[in-house]
Amino acid sequence: MLRNLRSKINKKDPLMIQPYYGYASPNSLWIKGRVLENEGIFEGETEGAIRNLIQNFKRFETDEVPGVKVNIEIKGREYEVVTDREGYFTLDVEWDYQHNYKSNWIQAIVTSHGIESAVAEVFFAAKDAQYGIITDIDDTVLKTNVTSIFKLKMLYATFFKDAHQRLPMEGIVELFSKFADDQHPIFYISHSPWNIFDTLSEFMDLQGLPKGPILLRDYGLNPVGNFHDHKLVSIKRVLDNHPNLKFIMLGDTAAEDADFYTELAHEYEGQIAAIYIRQTRRNKNAKRVEKLVEEHSDHETEVILTDSSSVMLEHAKANGYIS
Repeated sequence: MLRNLRSKINKKDPLMIQPYYGYASPNSLWIKGRVLENEGIFEGETEGAIRNLIQNFKRFETDEVPGVKVNIEIKGREYEVVTDREGYFTLDVEWDYQHNYKSNWIQAIVTSHGIESAVAEVFFAAKDAQYGIITDIDDTVLKTNVTSIFKLKMLYATFFKDAHQRLPMEGIVELFSKFADDQHPIFYISHSPWNIFDTLSEFMDLQGLPKGPILLRDYGLNPVGNFHDHKLVSIKRVLDNHPNLKFIMLGDTAAEDADFYTELAHEYEGQIAAIYIRQTRRNKNAKRVEKLVEEHSDHETEVILTDSSSVMLEHAKANGYIS
């Protein structure tokens, strides 16, 4: 690692700090980011599939920098963290800051010696929020075709399309806009890699989706952090740090969202208000999820299995989750 770091310094490659969206509660603070070589990745609408392929290849072929000290300053407090072998830094601490609630976002200044500083946006749930939203991204918010044969459509979209060419799932923008209008904070959690954070955040801005923390995971031969149970660990941390907030969870039948959510409904009794599962391609896993939902039917947390966002919207209205 040190040899790799010295090599980068000696070559004087331009380095950059890439902060991700963090989040805070009155008693906790979580900020994550990465120090890596600046590949000059183009942001915005590209001219074609080949240009997209080149840009997306750069996103996955990153040159990360381990062992770098990173300073984080937020609301008059300073913290120091060190990047791991994949160049990631994570600040996960207790704090007792009381936000003034004029905005749902506060800023942290991230600096490191010899590298241009960056601003990390940190989400803080509004004081009047009664519910929070925890949602999957792939085929729940963003159309990815993860259930396509050999995942070919998903791979094509990932590598050959930019944020301007990606499409949201049916009705999801309207549904999430209603959640945001009623001050419900939204946490986006996915098994997708951190490499596509900028693409996802740009896609959400273009579609008018409410801003919220985007929690992804590391990829590679030796990934750091919770690789296999990333989604469950991330959700539990959100729940634990917002104990007075009930949550609505959204996912789809393409993966194990229903498994995670029903498990959490039992573990966090009374904190999960409702679970919405979007029916995607009717395959073996979708049939298994249907059976799982039936087995969960006697629990107080209702699970809605549907292929339509309008059904989710009507259920949310009928149960007072949105006005």
